[in-house]
Amino acid sequence: MGKRYIRVRKDGFIYDYNEYLARNPACEVVEEAEVIPPQEVVEEIVAKRRGRPKAALDLSTADIPEPPIHTPPELAADAARKWPK
Repeated sequence: MGKRYIRVRKDGFIYDYNEYLARNPACEVVEEAEVIPPQEVVEEIVAKRRGRPKAALDLSTADIPEPPIHTPPELAADAARKWPK
């Protein structure tokens, strides 16, 4: 018998084996073979990730809006209401 782990049924999160969690009805005891994928699967995933092109980071600033040229006098008066004169 291999190493045992605890898997939460709701979200599939894996924990090391613990007697307290093993009695919890929301958890199930699983064997190491169910938790750790075979080496062939791991190698296939790694090979696929190596073949992907890196996503280029777009640093263009074309979408930045220009600041307003004119502030309405009502807005300026409201903003400066409590300023010292």
